[in-house]
Amino acid sequence: MSFITIDFALFVTAVLLVYYIFPKKTRWTVLLIASYIFYGITGITNLIYILVTTVSAFICAMLIGKQGTKQKEYLKEHKESLTKEEKKSYKAGIKKKQKLILAAGLLINFGILVYLKYADWTIAYINLFRLSRFGRTDFIPFRNFILPLGISFYTFQTMGYLIDIYYGKYEHERNPFKFALFVSFFPQIVQGPISRFGELAPELFAEKDFDFTRIKSGFYRIMWGLFKKLVIADRLAGYVSGTIAQRDTYRGPYILLAVFFYSMQIYGDFSGGIDVALGVAEMFGITLHENFERPFFSKSISEYWQRWHMTLGTWFKDYIFYPLSLNKGIIRLGKTVREHGMEKIGKRIPIYIPMFIVWFTTGMWHGSQNRYVVWGLFNFLFIVLGTELEPLSQKIVLKLRLDEGGVLMRSYRVIKTFWLMSFLRIFDISKDVPSAFNAFKLIFKDWGSFRIERVFDELSLPFEDFTVAVTAIVIMFVFDLIQRRGSVRKRIFRLPVPAQWAILSLLVIAVSVFGYYGPGYDAASFIYGAF
Repeated sequence: MSFITIDFALFVTAVLLVYYIFPKKTRWTVLLIASYIFYGITGITNLIYILVTTVSAFICAMLIGKQGTKQKEYLKEHKESLTKEEKKSYKAGIKKKQKLILAAGLLINFGILVYLKYADWTIAYINLFRLSRFGRTDFIPFRNFILPLGISFYTFQTMGYLIDIYYGKYEHERNPFKFALFVSFFPQIVQGPISRFGELAPELFAEKDFDFTRIKSGFYRIMWGLFKKLVIADRLAGYVSGTIAQRDTYRGPYILLAVFFYSMQIYGDFSGGIDVALGVAEMFGITLHENFERPFFSKSISEYWQRWHMTLGTWFKDYIFYPLSLNKGIIRLGKTVREHGMEKIGKRIPIYIPMFIVWFTTGMWHGSQNRYVVWGLFNFLFIVLGTELEPLSQKIVLKLRLDEGGVLMRSYRVIKTFWLMSFLRIFDISKDVPSAFNAFKLIFKDWGSFRIERVFDELSLPFEDFTVAVTAIVIMFVFDLIQRRGSVRKRIFRLPVPAQWAILSLLVIAVSVFGYYGPGYDAASFIYGAF
């Protein structure tokens, strides 16, 4: 059941009615039942996977919590009789047991994700090795798994919870049904945001009063998300895929335009879907974490990734980067390098090795194809280069007497970051790494042959569609600029009521009239749903 179908709208309406009819204390059960109905519609097999994740994580968290309780009770009971060394030894034993339980939970759930996502990728390399090394043609058959809806998102969210329990950030949830809702809450299960238990649980289980303003605010956000998805992203998709598929014919500016439009497409698609998720949750009185903060206005690649898919970025930072940067082996390696006279390199090792692993993992998270790994490693390379060359950049700015905080320099940095990130997106829309590099080269060819009429007549973007898309992109950027000074919806709600309804009506009309619903349109297709 896609976010952008009438079925979903009717489903949300029905759940809202039942939710606010139920007593406040039991409303969370309505959300649990609705979430499992929503997910069950995608297939019974998918339901089994999410149940395995829920049950395994709940049991592991409970066992970790019991070990912690056991430790507290034992130390309290034997407070006077145990020596300092005995207490330390006992704590170490408990920690070892908790670590084994955590490892089991991570292995089960990440094992499922890795197997479903990378089995065919692994089989392909095994078959290639058998053929090249031994000449064997009895290939291992591919599994051709279809990834369960949102498995990457709910796996990361649930494993984040399990790791937090291990580190004692909060008590484990004792109610299995409440925990099941945390894992399966239907607005965020398709493509996030990835929530933390300490933030989401109070939102899910608090007793909320009916608030029409909140309903209206959520509906505004849903319509804004649909505007970005249907008016911008889906309208541009045909041109992007058509140009890249025919890049030997449509070169130079055609590809450059496709690169620009794909950046708009993926942002409209992903952030639009997130807007729908946040808007639906808001109608139930639940606040989910923001996932985007005007990424196209970033002045560096590091800043860009702090603004794009923020919940995934913080997940990698908290659960991979920080633990690795504090790893004794990596710290020891940095110290050894410094002792051998390479002070600067030694200092950077505890930062760059974890960062390399994070970006390699980020690439693998996006897909099993090599192009995603290369994309991730290029992001790592550009971030490192940006960091290392920043002193040189500052010297040039001073020498040329440029104003670092001025409009000119800020605009330059924003434009540079936007195009660097846009060019890297070529790996997203190419079938493999060689095709991506070939597309890069073709950008610089045949500029004299560009005719805008060919865009309109031959590349799935008629003049009317082009005009609507470009106008909508301008509106989106203007909206983001206004949003820098505070919530646009809050400003709208300060207007007279007739003006509020007029703006909402215009938004609904824009989505209804200018949304892309043409032949071959796939209402179930979200780009990040495939990740």
